[in-house]
Amino acid sequence: MSMFSVHLCNPVSMEDFGNYVLEMSQDAGRKFSLEYEVLRPIGAAYPHEVAERPANCGKNRYTNILPYDFSRVKLSTVDGVEGSDYINASYIPGLHTAREYIAAQGPLPNTCADFWRMVWEQETQIIVMLTQCVERGRIKCEHYWPFDEEPVFYESTAVSMSAEEQHGDWTLRDLQLQKGTTKRSVLHFHYTAWPDHDVPSESCTRGVLEFVRCVRGKADIHAGPMVVQCSAGVGRTGSFITLDRLLQHLESHHTVDILGLVAQLRTHRPSMVQTEAQYVFIYLCLLELWSKCGAESDVHSTVYANVLARSFSLSSDQLC
Repeated sequence: MSMFSVHLCNPVSMEDFGNYVLEMSQDAGRKFSLEYEVLRPIGAAYPHEVAERPANCGKNRYTNILPYDFSRVKLSTVDGVEGSDYINASYIPGLHTAREYIAAQGPLPNTCADFWRMVWEQETQIIVMLTQCVERGRIKCEHYWPFDEEPVFYESTAVSMSAEEQHGDWTLRDLQLQKGTTKRSVLHFHYTAWPDHDVPSESCTRGVLEFVRCVRGKADIHAGPMVVQCSAGVGRTGSFITLDRLLQHLESHHTVDILGLVAQLRTHRPSMVQTEAQYVFIYLCLLELWSKCGAESDVHSTVYANVLARSFSLSSDQLC
């Protein structure tokens, strides 16, 4: 549980969800804007002193996305190495445990070894990557896994790839880690179709939902935290974690509270679900689910016409 108290909630029954989203999309999505704006102050006063220490500054991909001190992932300390326990990553609660996820930035050239040390120490079995290494000519994430079966060494950890499967918009890699005589397997789910210059379309919501379900189908709640990373580890990362939690929640509940859930995530890492466009996209993904449950298609189409025309014209340059 966060050391800070945030009481934001807006539960919506799935029976009313289609009409609710339709109402929110009116007047160029003004109510979506007002709802998302409520989230802005969360985390502004939370301390992140460790991330700002001189020894750690060069480990942050973006100077404005820094993990809070209380929820940051701590690596084992290396004797004589200042800042050796620091990585730009945060624990995020799930439905089952308080540390079900780790939201992380995309590794930098100088933090790849730290990234794999974190995966090893946290006993992670699944990594979800939601960015390409280069987007629009800009480096978003270092290529931190092997290109082929030849192992790559990150300090004392050897990483090799035993299999790679293409599944349309995403790739699944079976990675093998070895440290000393101990071996472990890690599944690397890499979604490559999240638009960097365009915006999610109706067909993309279906693809994202399918991807979230596939990842969840391989998850073991008794394993270490699932590592989710994009570039900054807040935008697409926050959206994925929100959707994963919502889909699990809907297995036994008939209401959703997107506002309350995103607010909770932001008390553990700044800027989770980084843009209004991403926030609305979560609603549209659930709308896709709702439409498959027998909702009228004309309402579904109207919402897309109203919401997509405006909300996703928001700057995609902010998507990390």
